[in-house]
Amino acid sequence: MNNIKSKINCFECPKKNTCLKYLTDTEIEDIQKSLVQIKFKKGEIISKQSSFITHIMYIREGIAKVYKETNSQNNLILDITPHDNLIGLTSLFNDNIAQFTVTALQDTFICAFDKKLIESLVLDNKHFSKKIINLLNSESRLFFDKMVSLTQKQMNGRVADALICLSERIFNSLCFDMILSRKDLAEYTGMSTMSVVRTIQKLKKEGIINDEKGKTEILKMDVLKQISKNG
Repeated sequence: MNNIKSKINCFECPKKNTCLKYLTDTEIEDIQKSLVQIKFKKGEIISKQSSFITHIMYIREGIAKVYKETNSQNNLILDITPHDNLIGLTSLFNDNIAQFTVTALQDTFICAFDKKLIESLVLDNKHFSKKIINLLNSESRLFFDKMVSLTQKQMNGRVADALICLSERIFNSLCFDMILSRKDLAEYTGMSTMSVVRTIQKLKKEGIINDEKGKTEILKMDVLKQISKNG
């Protein structure tokens, strides 16, 4: 973890999150004053479950995994979060204890906004608060879909959901770096690592995907989506 000495100006930032576009110049100045910018290397913990929350985090560059630590050997990955997304919105107007851990899946640049300032902006700026609510609603829908996948689908359907998510939501490409280890995939799909390995091998053997040297390519997206649909 490294603090970035030269701060990026929020007014000029090309990666400014859409919700910040609803702030006035004065409000953005307040954000700029309290802003902390940090670079996390791949594998570093960005936020630890049960720690004290002081900031809402914006992923300016990179990808992170959000997961619930459990008492068993395996955690439960709740989400894979790409750049241009906020983390920690569920803590707004709530307790100050982190309910999950966030870890960088690749080198990741974070802009950390003071939590109390964000809460104040939500109360004072109706356009900003509407956008925050929209983001929370989108988060809820993702979790609802994930709950269906984990509880109603067989192994093929769960792995298909994970691959479709990586392709369409994270990388926007049929060919992408497999940033998740087999253990990560197991914790994301609620399966054993061995079951994930067998399912990936089956999809590869059937010509639906190609998976070699850290690269995954979806060869038959229509078939993969049918597997996801049938569960």
